Amino acid sequence: MSYFETIINAFIFRLQSMEWFDVVDIVLVAITFYIFIRLVRRSRVALLVRGLLTLGLVLVLTFVLLPLPTFDLIIMVGLLAMVVVTPVILQPELRAFLEQIGRRVGFSSSLRKDAADRVIPPVVWAIDNLAKSKTGALIVLEGDTDLQDIMETGIPLNGRITPELLQTIFFDKTPLHDGAVVVRGDQVAAAGCILPLTDRSLQTINRRMGTRHRAAVGMSEASDALIIIVSEETGAISLAHQGKLNFDLDSTTIRQELANFYTQPDKLSTESPRKWHTFMQAFHWRFHWPGWRKIVREVIFILLAFALALFAATAVRAQADPLENVRVDNIPLQVLDMPPDSVLTNSLPASISVDAQTTLSRVDTLGPDSFQATVSLAGIDSEPQEVPVEVISLVPYVTDITAIPSQIMVSVAPVISRTVPVTVKLQDADQMSPAYEVAGDPQARPTEVTVTGPSTIVEGVAQVQAAVSVANSTASINSLQMLAALDQNGEKIEGVIINPDQVQVFVPIRRRIDARNVGVRAVTEGSPPDGYWLSNLRVTPATVTIQGNPNQIAELTSWVDTLPVDLTEITGESHIRVPLDLPNDVQAIDQDGVIISTVTVIVDVSARTSDLLIERPIEIINDRGEFEITVDPQFIELLLTGPLPTLNQIETEPGLVRVTIDATLLEPNSSVEVSPTVILPNDVRAQLVQSSILVTTGPILTPEP
Repeated sequence: MSYFETIINAFIFRLQSMEWFDVVDIVLVAITFYIFIRLVRRSRVALLVRGLLTLGLVLVLTFVLLPLPTFDLIIMVGLLAMVVVTPVILQPELRAFLEQIGRRVGFSSSLRKDAADRVIPPVVWAIDNLAKSKTGALIVLEGDTDLQDIMETGIPLNGRITPELLQTIFFDKTPLHDGAVVVRGDQVAAAGCILPLTDRSLQTINRRMGTRHRAAVGMSEASDALIIIVSEETGAISLAHQGKLNFDLDSTTIRQELANFYTQPDKLSTESPRKWHTFMQAFHWRFHWPGWRKIVREVIFILLAFALALFAATAVRAQADPLENVRVDNIPLQVLDMPPDSVLTNSLPASISVDAQTTLSRVDTLGPDSFQATVSLAGIDSEPQEVPVEVISLVPYVTDITAIPSQIMVSVAPVISRTVPVTVKLQDADQMSPAYEVAGDPQARPTEVTVTGPSTIVEGVAQVQAAVSVANSTASINSLQMLAALDQNGEKIEGVIINPDQVQVFVPIRRRIDARNVGVRAVTEGSPPDGYWLSNLRVTPATVTIQGNPNQIAELTSWVDTLPVDLTEITGESHIRVPLDLPNDVQAIDQDGVIISTVTVIVDVSARTSDLLIERPIEIINDRGEFEITVDPQFIELLLTGPLPTLNQIETEPGLVRVTIDATLLEPNSSVEVSPTVILPNDVRAQLVQSSILVTTGPILTPEP
């Protein structure tokens, strides 16, 4: 797959894996792009924005479509710079856009309704008096837009609104008469405030408007405030709201406009545009369509907005949740569309592996149960051939699935049946006793069975065999035996069904008249030496088969004796070859069928065990004469247990048993209990009647002269 195909497939996968909230996200982004396009289409920076968009689109396409690592890094830095620079370039348009939205959305009309009764009468009375005296005035009634920044340009008053206060402020001899008054609620918040001027040219039929009227219109464009102007030249009363200026109003009209502003803010004047209409005008939209060219242009804008939204959504998701390659093992393989009356003649793998692509967040959720792997045998013939492995995903958001292996060798053959005779094979005949023999041919019931399976395998079956072991058999065998299909070489054939799979086998076995199985008995003479006894006597082999004259064999019992074994000089365990005591015309045969004349007699003559109580002196060993050593008692009794001959020898040779104390373990000028050491023959055990000896050490005494 080429690099471009990979990009296209990844884009299609992103589109297919979208959920409903992704669609909502794209629609909202498309609306945002559409508003942005309409916003800058007729602005002063429209050409600059078009250039930025074109350059950005080219850079993004280069970044996505071409694998250029170094240049891609430069592109990423350039795109980041464009994102930062674009809001700076469009700052005036964005500011105007936000100001227009802010002017047309307000939700604090209830506050103005509460202040209406306390504001309208004093304002109307003061305006009427100022007009009659031709005293210039500029009063700003705050709406939903916060005018704190305007109030900070003047002098804070925070006094309750009264006609006298307003007239005093605008009296031409006072310091505050030259600015605007801002009314917040029922308070005169500040006076002498500076208002922003409008950029529009204000002119009536008779004359051009002055700075006071331009400031009023500018304030109405920047906020939702209602501004009242009293002309210093003519005493005419004007009203500015939402960028519109109404001239030469009487006190009755002013009162009605104030009432509408405080009690019905959505219906200020018949000349004021509706909010939604004004909002739409901010983007140069119209409610009439003069022709097909405008329709085509709007459709292009919409399509462009959605294309940009799709591209942006795909790029964002590619960064937030990138595609990852994953391998899944142990996916069970299923065989489909098996031809009728056919079977597989080769073994298929029980499972396969899959390479797939999914998003990083879903890698850990994929397992063997996430996929279904199948091979279809539809249309396959009897010749071995490779078939493709089809893998589908059982979970969403998985793409680019590749089976490993992608193809599997399959061999199919029709199922046939054959009738095959049953043969019986006797096993382990060499392990059968020479005294017994098979008296005839073994028989199987039934004598024929049906073999069913693939034709290529069934045709190779040469025989069906039941194997019977006759090892150590002394009677006829009559048992059920399992069957096995064999080829011409006697090798077992797998993959077929034998019906029935077991048969009744009868093997006649009888005892030969000239042979007989008998036990072997050892015969002894004499007695063991004094102090010893015969502890064990056995013969190997324990049984033999005697063969020869039938009459002599009939006269023998179930035992055959050996010649006598003399025990008078035997001690310990001895293996002695001894001839059998057999008649002249009879011979013995062992289990291997070998004629023998002698057997091995194993004689075990053990010493008798007894006890002996003796007394021995305490011996000091390794004494270097450094101090005087005394022991108490000087003699100790021992109870010896062991073979009687050894105990008899100890009585005649007292030096075989000694009791010692090692002087190197003693400290000078001490008195301690010491356990003595007993020296004995190996096969004798000793028990001390007194387990410890008191040993005292002191200085060596020199006799006086």
